[in-house]
Parts: sequence; C-alpha cells; structure tokens
Amino acid sequence: MKKLLFVVFGIFILLLNLMSSNFEKRVEDLRKLIKNNGYSALLLSSQRNFAWLTEGGENIVVLSSESGTVSLLLTENDVFLLTPNDEKDRFLDEELKGFKIKVREYPWYKGIDGEEPLGIIKSIVKDNKVACDISKYGFKSIEPEIAKLRLTLSENDIRRYKKLGRDSAEAAETVAFKIKRGMSEQEIRAMVTYELYKRNIIPTVLLIGVDKGIYNYRHVIPKGRRLKNFAQINICAKRGGLVVALTRLIYFGDIPQELRDKQEVAEQVYCEFLYNLKDEAKYSDIFKNAISIYKKYGYENEWENHHQGGSIGYNEREFIFTLNSNLIVKNNQAFAFNPTLPGAKVEDTVILRNNKVELITYTGKWPYKKIEYKSKKFLVPEILIVK
Repeated sequence: MKKLLFVVFGIFILLLNLMSSNFEKRVEDLRKLIKNNGYSALLLSSQRNFAWLTEGGENIVVLSSESGTVSLLLTENDVFLLTPNDEKDRFLDEELKGFKIKVREYPWYKGIDGEEPLGIIKSIVKDNKVACDISKYGFKSIEPEIAKLRLTLSENDIRRYKKLGRDSAEAAETVAFKIKRGMSEQEIRAMVTYELYKRNIIPTVLLIGVDKGIYNYRHVIPKGRRLKNFAQINICAKRGGLVVALTRLIYFGDIPQELRDKQEVAEQVYCEFLYNLKDEAKYSDIFKNAISIYKKYGYENEWENHHQGGSIGYNEREFIFTLNSNLIVKNNQAFAFNPTLPGAKVEDTVILRNNKVELITYTGKWPYKKIEYKSKKFLVPEILIVK
C-alpha cells in the first residue's frame, strides 16, 4: 500500500512540474511576442487565454462574458494577478495554486469602471506600452498573434483534451440513443445540457434541430419543432478551457436516398480534409483540395453556404480554413472540420500526432464507417438509424 501511495504521489508531483514548466514556456513565448511588437507588457483577460496559460485554470464567473473576472499582466520579469478583493482567495486556492504569480488586489467596487485596475497597470508599466487580448483601457489587442501560440498543444493539454473528447461524445450520444419521436428541440437541448454539465462540461454551442430545420438551415436553433423522423445534435463543449466540436445525426425509419447521397458527399469532403492534414501543410492548400470534392460530385458552390471548419483548441475554432489562409499545420494541433450539404453533415475533433490523425470525440458506441480514402483509412460517424 505504501509503495502504491508513493507511486501516486510521484505521478502527482510530475504532473505539477510539467504544468509549471509549460506555464513558464508559454510566459516566455508571450514575452517574445510582446517584445517583437514593441510592447512592455501584455494584459490577458479572456477566458481562453487564462485557461491556456494555466493549462486548465478558469477565470469564469459570468458564462456569457468573453472576459474573465480576473486578469493576468505579463511584464519582462513578472506575472501579476489583477483581482478584486472578493475573488482573490478562491483564485489563489483553486485556479493558481503552485504558480509563481504576484498579486495586485483592489476593492471590488473600485473595479466596476476599470479605474483601479488601470491605475495598478500604470504603476507597474511606467511607459504604458501595454498590449492586450481583449480591448481594454485603450490598449491594442494582439489576440490573433496570441491565438497562433495557442495552436500547438502540450502533452498535458492533449491528455485532458482526449478525456474531454470522449466525455463530450458520450454526453451527446447518450441523448441520441434516448430521444423519441414527438420530443421538442428544447427537450432534446435540455437533455444534452444535463449530460454535459453532469460531466463538468460547459456547452458553448448547442444546436438542436429536427426535420425541416436541418434541411433549411446550417445552424439550427431550437424553436419548438417536434421530432418526426430526423434529428441533429451539434455541440461545442468546453472544460478547462479546451473546446471540442462534434455532430451526431439520428434518423427514425428508412433514410431517403437523396439524404444518403448527400451524406456520402460530406463524408468524401471530410476524408479529403483529413487526408491532407499533415505537418507543414498549408491551410489554403488543404481547403482548396477539400472543396474540389464538392465540384466532383456536382455541388461546386456548396462550400460557400457554410464554413468548413478549421483549427480548434482553446476556442471553438481558432482559425477557419479558407482559400486565403496563410497558416501552416503542425503536429500536436487539433482540428474540427464540418462539411455540410442540406440535411447532411460530418463533424468530429481530431489531433494530428506524428503525422497521424487521431480521433478524440469517439466512444466506440456510435456507428462509424471505416472509409479507405487514397490509401489511408478514416473513421467517419454515420447517421444513427432507429427503426
């Protein structure tokens, strides 16, 4: 028993050290970024950047706000937590334990208009050359450049991400296997919300549609329609800052041939995306090759009706693939592609590791087909048929 406890304690210490080293590396990368852009400091206030820098810490209180309740200020030599007095203890105890961070506290009532936090920033950064991720106090945002740093995931990120992917898929699929004809879109949404929150996952996108809604709109918002034959569950789900995306389709009865045909086209586009996903590949080249598949099957302009997905991680999509995308794919980056046609859609989240595509929104319980595409094999989610 003592030996087991020793091993567990050793693993715990190792994880803490990895998180600390990743934090220091990311701070150093940010310092290089702000120095190269002519700034002396960087103010991070967004939920995504707080979570990325701390590898899972959350500065959330108001879910609908892009900005968290506390901010981090990076200078050449230090990292400061800017916090109202009513939040300090919890953040130090639950979100930032073990991190080398200096604290600057202010009364909550002096932070409402931003005057006190700004005063603290000016007292620390004498030349006032401060960049930010969310525009505040007149500082310039360099969020697109920060987002590029977020793309490559650490081993700790990937470990958490794979668990999130499985848990999120399990939540959506649990509901998919339970829904019945006659249920409203709101009822199904409530079921999905429950299954996600039960797993400590926050839905950031929750699109539930049935029947005509799926055929008519690419983003189906629950409006009270009741399920007759066809249902769609489309989610983006967040835990510890990381976000996965997936879609599951359910059909009651025999699937119309037209829908089968369109779903197969979406599957081919999806496989083309994955086939070209490799280290050093250009986003624009991958996108161009993928949308050519629409043309091959007689849907030349279909890609113009909805974005096709892109890189993902600490944002629902970090960067959307387009013909003009100038970014380059790297190993240990995550992607979620979502080709669509009216009624048809394929969407899952994958990580590129050692030039191999690893599916993470997978439970083994959903019907998948293994498609051999240009010498490679990919798992693609099928439409669940309920008789």
